[in-house]
Amino acid sequence: MLKRIFPLLILLSLAAEGFSITDKIRIGLQISPGVAWSKPFGKDLLQGKPRFGTSYGFLLEYWFAKNYGLATGIGGAYDGCNIHGRDVFENVGGVKVRSINEKYSFNYLEIPAYLKLKTNPIKGGKFVAWGQVGVTLNITVSARATYSDSIPRTSGGSILIEKENILKQGNDVSKALPGFWSNFVDVRLGAGGGFEYRIDEKTSLLVGVFYHNGFINNLFDHDVKKEPNVMRFMSLRVGVLF
Repeated sequence: MLKRIFPLLILLSLAAEGFSITDKIRIGLQISPGVAWSKPFGKDLLQGKPRFGTSYGFLLEYWFAKNYGLATGIGGAYDGCNIHGRDVFENVGGVKVRSINEKYSFNYLEIPAYLKLKTNPIKGGKFVAWGQVGVTLNITVSARATYSDSIPRTSGGSILIEKENILKQGNDVSKALPGFWSNFVDVRLGAGGGFEYRIDEKTSLLVGVFYHNGFINNLFDHDVKKEPNVMRFMSLRVGVLF
């Protein structure tokens, strides 16, 4: 799904130069590579190493005043997290394995909604500084789990988890952790800032830094249902606005 979205976004952005758009509306493309990690709450789950993440997509800005506007768009994103420390994995056959690393990978459809502010042109009219704050709705289209060791099943024996689809009901992880599944939606508060460099009358290079703070539990199971695990993502944004 995400592989189909990106080429479509490129075509839409290229086609935009052929249309007459008022100075209140701007469109463009962006890509934002960065690092992602999770923040487990409670005493059971422990935070692991950060993971690579990225987002990309189509930008749409509407400037309802000279220096104030709304920024939205549509795109895709990939990120993930590592966690460990579950008590339920403390022993398998008498061997302590509480250090099992749980590796999760997620793909999303992203829909942002931000309030954006910018300065008047500076440095001879070539540069504009900007900042924005708002929320991003992330709709999960793929969620996979890989564990570093076999985990005990509730029915006996053990099972190896490798690239398991945790969006589906009755996934293999749920055989060890009853009720386990990935949330299909995440909402993240985001803030960012940077600058635009004017290339010509219609086109600007966009550069900025963003931080996204998730506040919806992205993993559910009966083992730690009262200890949510929420995502964090910091990225460098590079894009073009028309």
